[in-house]
Amino acid sequence: MDEMFDLDFALTVVEEDSTVEWNKYNLEAEFRMAAARLAVEEMATTAAGGRECAVCIEGFGSCGAKQVRCGHVFHESCIFEWLSINNSCPLCRCNVSDAT
Repeated sequence: MDEMFDLDFALTVVEEDSTVEWNKYNLEAEFRMAAARLAVEEMATTAAGGRECAVCIEGFGSCGAKQVRCGHVFHESCIFEWLSINNSCPLCRCNVSDAT
């Protein structure tokens, strides 16, 4: 056997590849969070008297609510969490980022 297998080197290469994938995942997650934050900030704040948030099924109370461009209304924290995973209204699936 002319060449010896260097286990330490092989493990280091795999570890570096994993780090690259992990960093890529983190960047994608950070991008989704930033996009969600921006989308929520651009939404109109409205009084949602008598209604409840369709995400958490709780009333709005005295706090303002965020209105998606399709007209549906949600707690700011609820729609932020939703938009960090999806890019649509939780009720009608209207694309939130479409400009009209």
